[in-house]
Amino acid sequence: MIQKIFSYFKKHLLVENLKIEDLDSPETNEKIKKIINENYLLKNYYIDCYKIIKSELLKENKIESKVLELGSGGGFIKDILPNVITSEIIKLKDIDLVVDALNLPFENNSLDVILMINVLHHVKDSKKFFFECNRVLKKNGLILFIEPANTWFSRIIYKNFHHEDFDENAGWSLNKSGRLSSANQAIPYIIFERDKKIFNKTFPNLEIIKKYKFKPLHYLLSGGLTYKILFNKKLTKLLLLIEKILVPFNRFIGLFMFVKLKKTK
Repeated sequence: MIQKIFSYFKKHLLVENLKIEDLDSPETNEKIKKIINENYLLKNYYIDCYKIIKSELLKENKIESKVLELGSGGGFIKDILPNVITSEIIKLKDIDLVVDALNLPFENNSLDVILMINVLHHVKDSKKFFFECNRVLKKNGLILFIEPANTWFSRIIYKNFHHEDFDENAGWSLNKSGRLSSANQAIPYIIFERDKKIFNKTFPNLEIIKKYKFKPLHYLLSGGLTYKILFNKKLTKLLLLIEKILVPFNRFIGLFMFVKLKKTK
């Protein structure tokens, strides 16, 4: 019965904005940009994410430092943080660098900050990626993530309404490659929660100094990239107030997770 209900909502709310088979193409990236810019709630979601990143940079006095964003895609972080170096694994319009997260084109101890918004769960080999981060970051350098969370509520959403896999029993790597088509949204949970002791032992220089779950409704009600908008933009302030009230319950219902790592040596 529950699956029938999920199928009904998915059928009536799904919008064919993006074709799954074309997710990795540059043309799809331009479509994603357009969707974000035309969807007030969705754009507001990204603005909030960028503000979280900016706040952390200000706290660490790294706002003018050498900051690399991996997987910039259809985002617009330069509107909030103009000095950020944007990058993607393929050549895209308005992106500064073509960068492979598993082979970062930077000298040892040369970057102050690496940031990623909904990108880690697309990285083919997370372990190799963290070794690269450890290599290129300066002492006290940061890695800032915003990623899917693993909560009671998020599992319902991700497993029933999202095209990307959510397998909390998997390993740290992906079985196939693809800029957007290959993913496991549970990888951040796997690394930073399920296998936290393994992470700490493997990467003793990369300390987890902050982690919290947030935004149970904002992205969902925006419709994301593939569903109809479920909330009037005029009610955005009400939505944000509701999410503020729900903060004590975010560990059970948050759709996203913020993680802050610091290179200690």
